[in-house]
Amino acid sequence: MLRFIADKAYVFWILVLLFGYLYYMGGDDIIFFRKKKHEIDPKASENLADALNGFIRSRDFKVMGPTTIEFEGKEYSFDSLLFTYSGIVAFSLQPQIGETYADLSSEKWATVWQGKRTEFANPLKAMEINEKLFKDLFRAEGVKYIKAQNFVVFTNKNANVVAPRNLPVCHADDLSQKLSDKCLADNGANIQGMMDAIEKYKK
Repeated sequence: MLRFIADKAYVFWILVLLFGYLYYMGGDDIIFFRKKKHEIDPKASENLADALNGFIRSRDFKVMGPTTIEFEGKEYSFDSLLFTYSGIVAFSLQPQIGETYADLSSEKWATVWQGKRTEFANPLKAMEINEKLFKDLFRAEGVKYIKAQNFVVFTNKNANVVAPRNLPVCHADDLSQKLSDKCLADNGANIQGMMDAIEKYKK
């Protein structure tokens, strides 16, 4: 009996040491200990697509997925494009976890997660060139587009955004309402013409 107990204890301690080693090497990635919250949303593009498709449902609007175009010798990439009668909307995905503090004027935004602060370039600043790009491209193709807008969308379920209400920044869960406030005007933009023009310059 004592030998049996000793053998079981030996196996038990071997398993403890093994799990301890795995935890040390993998930390939160080891599913034996706790479920990891993804720091980067693995389904970011899919979640944005779902939000946009929900918005255009029952509306005569169009969505184009991840797109890269080349115009006048330069390349431009978009996580998604929305075409409405008020114009075109370009989207930038932010898949990270945590609470993000955003404003229009800052060169950097900050995300805080588990006490760690991470700064990254203001995506709206990087997207400012879009207005001129679409103006020049649609003018070259003779297409009526009215206006171009930019949106930054956070898709991680464990993300939160702290930003002025008028800033085109939101979580994917709030995107439909945000777009309803800004993109429902019928200003006569040529949806099919805009799409055809973008397709012409796609890479």
